[in-house]
Amino acid sequence: MAKVFALTQGLAPNHDHEYAINNLIDSPWANDLFISVAFVKEAGVSKIEAALHRQNNIAQVFVGISNGITSKQALAKLLAIGVHPYVIDMGTQASLFHPKLYAAIGDQQATVIVGSANLTGRGLSGNVEVSTKVELDLTEHDDSQYVSTLVDPFRALIGQYPLNVFQITTGNQLDDLVSEGRLEDESVKKGASVTGTKSPGGRSVAIPSLPIHRRKPQALPQLLPVQVAPNPQNPQVAPVTGLVWASKELTERDLNIPTGSNTNATGSMYLKKGLFGGIDQRHYFKDIVFAGLTWTPDARLSKRHLLRATANFEIIINGISNGYYNLRLTHNSKTDTPTYKENNSMTQIHWGTAKAIIAQRGLLGKHMALYYLGDSNYQIEIT
Repeated sequence: MAKVFALTQGLAPNHDHEYAINNLIDSPWANDLFISVAFVKEAGVSKIEAALHRQNNIAQVFVGISNGITSKQALAKLLAIGVHPYVIDMGTQASLFHPKLYAAIGDQQATVIVGSANLTGRGLSGNVEVSTKVELDLTEHDDSQYVSTLVDPFRALIGQYPLNVFQITTGNQLDDLVSEGRLEDESVKKGASVTGTKSPGGRSVAIPSLPIHRRKPQALPQLLPVQVAPNPQNPQVAPVTGLVWASKELTERDLNIPTGSNTNATGSMYLKKGLFGGIDQRHYFKDIVFAGLTWTPDARLSKRHLLRATANFEIIINGISNGYYNLRLTHNSKTDTPTYKENNSMTQIHWGTAKAIIAQRGLLGKHMALYYLGDSNYQIEIT
């Protein structure tokens, strides 16, 4: 039968995680050591270094990255100890890999510590942290089932999502992850942390979101469009700053990814209702979202119904800014076409020089949010 103990670090004497986790790692009966945490810093690894070195042949460690905290130095120390950690990149800012689990497992018994303590210096002894320590009898079915249910889902990730979950075996991998913005460098003091993934050239690394299981809400309300009071004298009213539109899941057509060898990408994306279900997509973008821009008819006589404008867009992918792009917009002003009569979108954005960072399969299924920042400045965020 399981025995349960509370660890209330910082609230009660002798309840620090450093002592408890070192004892767990050194369990003489253990033949399997499992650790899965969100954040790892060098100081945290140092606190369990000696014990972990003694048990490096049975240790398996899962660590979250692209979170603005986990560092190159921490993972380098794990490598030096003889542990090759698995790193988990969620591939989106919408979810965080956030478990804190330490487990020693033997043939007939196991001890697990589950709670709030990350593998950082403060997490193990400095912060106020609360965890539950459970000693289990694996000859009991319920106890054995509990351990399997706790650990097996993490191990099942190996090999399923190689872009999101992969093992660190060399220091060169750590250098690459730092240059991509997915690991922090503790030797570099910086201001506000920026999370996400960047390539060595400074652009986002578009990896797909790691699938996770979420309980569906009873009802998913649609986002409401920006409300702008009508002005008969000047219908071109600039929108309120902030979120002005959000897409549904991005498709190959949206991202200009050809679906076959004979398919040509158009270089543009039509702006549709997305999650703003209450808008008239034929007019909303031209007359509200981009109302403050200067719209001019196409110079070609046969194309005068196509109104053109440009605006500045900062493009952010997975929390990383890819810089600013001056992009062209086109609005079809004809109201007698089948497209208009069928209430389809009449406004599109042309990706231009930004196409190289947009046309990436790792962005499929993600969502795009459009923010108005004032004047002719906008922000596109893909997560």
